[in-house]
Amino acid sequence: MFVKSKFLVRLRLLTKSLGLTSCRNMSMFKGTVRTLDTGVGFIPHMEKRHKGGEDAYCTSDTMVAVADGVGGWADSGVDPALYSRRLCLNIKDRYLKDRDKGIDAIHSTLNNPKELLTRAVEETRERGSSTAVICMLDSQKDYLHTANLGDSGYILLRKSGYDLITLFRSKEQTHGFNFPYQVGVGGDDPQSADVKVHEVQNNDILVVGTDGLFDNMYDKQITEVISPFIKEQDDLLDAGLVADMLSKQAEKLSLNTNWNSPFAKSAYDHFYDYKGGKHDDITVLVSQIRIKHIE
Repeated sequence: MFVKSKFLVRLRLLTKSLGLTSCRNMSMFKGTVRTLDTGVGFIPHMEKRHKGGEDAYCTSDTMVAVADGVGGWADSGVDPALYSRRLCLNIKDRYLKDRDKGIDAIHSTLNNPKELLTRAVEETRERGSSTAVICMLDSQKDYLHTANLGDSGYILLRKSGYDLITLFRSKEQTHGFNFPYQVGVGGDDPQSADVKVHEVQNNDILVVGTDGLFDNMYDKQITEVISPFIKEQDDLLDAGLVADMLSKQAEKLSLNTNWNSPFAKSAYDHFYDYKGGKHDDITVLVSQIRIKHIE
């Protein structure tokens, strides 16, 4: 009897977090299921590959996040990867725990990526700091909630006819050139994160990346890589393959000393003499949003 009642409680929590109508027979579910179909592309900086780079990321079926460990900590004998990795572990752990509890739980971080980031930062004890981006699907409506702090970022795309249009592109948060906002020791308040809510549709595409992607590729180049992989039904052929191709193209451009990269353009705008791509860790998450209505 105990096992059965425990299962039913778990089932109610699951259906609630997925936005489904609870019922006695799982085959009779009615409601809407919202998920992210995510692929990952990750290429560490050549000189940091022996330790796996300093970027980190986490994914679930309804949430994705990236963090870029601030490299300056290496000058103090601290591995910048330790903070970003622990932060992502804490983000995912806190999110999944709160998702199991449901939206009505006290201090829930569901639909609130800024609060999730704040809680994860509080639980991260390692020395260091990092940028952070968290994107999560709403548990009850067709919305995408985001929090962005620093110079990592994301792009939200939608197929319109034969074109792939940009619905939104996040903006960098910096104190100055190449000096991003960051959470962690001596860093910025997580509450300073830029928060957005986007109304989304089935098959919208989300690209989340660290600055290794956006410092080397312009938005138009990113969409040009993705477009050939969209089928007639607007399904993305292979999110993992697309993410891998984006990371490899970003790496190729980062090594091109003649490339007028986004980073080089920003340097010029800030009166610095810089030419070429920026060699860095590159992390790319490509997600297709799936919204399925069950009658």
